[in-house]
Amino acid sequence: MKRLSFPCAGISLAGLLLALSSTMSCAQDAMPIRIVGSLDLSGPASDLGEQSLAGIQFAIDSLNKHGGVLGRPVTFDKQDNGTNPQRAINQASALVQPGASLLLSPTSSGSTIAVSKMVSGKLKVPMCVAISAAEEITMKDYQPYVFSMAPTTYMLMRAVTTRLAKQSYKRYALLVPDYAGGRSAATRFKAFLKEMNPQAQIVVEEYPKLGAIDYTASINKILAAKPDYVWAQIYGADLVTFSKQANALGFFKQINNHFMTVVDANTLKILGDDAPLGTEAYQYAPFNYLEKTPHAKDFVSQFKAHTGNYPSDWASVGYDCVMTWAQAVTTAKSTQSDAVMRAIETNAFDLLRGKVRFGQYDHEAEVPVYIGKMVKSAQYGQPVLDIDEVVAASITRPSKAVVEEARK
Repeated sequence: MKRLSFPCAGISLAGLLLALSSTMSCAQDAMPIRIVGSLDLSGPASDLGEQSLAGIQFAIDSLNKHGGVLGRPVTFDKQDNGTNPQRAINQASALVQPGASLLLSPTSSGSTIAVSKMVSGKLKVPMCVAISAAEEITMKDYQPYVFSMAPTTYMLMRAVTTRLAKQSYKRYALLVPDYAGGRSAATRFKAFLKEMNPQAQIVVEEYPKLGAIDYTASINKILAAKPDYVWAQIYGADLVTFSKQANALGFFKQINNHFMTVVDANTLKILGDDAPLGTEAYQYAPFNYLEKTPHAKDFVSQFKAHTGNYPSDWASVGYDCVMTWAQAVTTAKSTQSDAVMRAIETNAFDLLRGKVRFGQYDHEAEVPVYIGKMVKSAQYGQPVLDIDEVVAASITRPSKAVVEEARK
């Protein structure tokens, strides 16, 4: 794909909605623009997939309410891949064949990498990654029609280890689900920790399967190793299962709450009294922090009024996927794949997380990582992450040289 060498002006989200409103009268008569996706709506990652779907649908409804995109209504066709990579490939391919302007990626990193290579790259259909964090998506296995709204494992682990390296912890335990994104995160965590804190050592590593139902053995192994700190990549339904079992065994008390994992608003709500308050965590898009800005506050308010729930991180990033694509199409004045990807490469976009650009060499969004401690919130009626550090992409993003080395 040929890259333009000059910058473009771009279009704000407010400008996008104004442009859409001006074309509302003719949108109903125009041929629809198809968005498609093979999503994880059952299986181990189903809770993330369902939350992402809520954000995607909210974005599409909002676009159509304002006249669609380029005066055309937007439709969405989806299938449930059951968190199965081969099924995701087959479904995405079948969905794209009749024509699609945007392909939304699966949730599981393994499925996303497969669909990126076998469908988006081969058929030259823009694919937005909302949740999958494996760095291989935009580094080793990059192809020019993918763009990612999710901080990668490289970015997440750079943020996490930069924070932990400032502390006196020396003995670390790892608790990571055994799948592509988990293994990628663990590899980066160990490499960055060694770089930033050479005295630190990994005393035990546990890799339970994604969707595990019994963490007792892992909990006991970690406690027996007597770590100073436990870093985990347990999330979603797995975190709920783990936390209940860990609380029953007094795990968090025994490690003095020296624990960190990735969370989202919906999981924190489900955890309720089982949330390990006082432990650290990181998030993609915490609604309680983002709503400090007018744009995000309006989204949070409308989403809650429409669904009855505060938006999960996965809903917010799914929303950002669709709205960023719509801004790119409006800027390019075309749904043609190369024109849209040129717009992605050369413009800044209004996200719920602020104004963001994408790297020209990896199409990775320059988004921050949010870190804080779990607390009860009377305001929201559920546990939330009290954000005390926002790690900018300027600190976490891999350089072009690092990315190119990964592709060799």
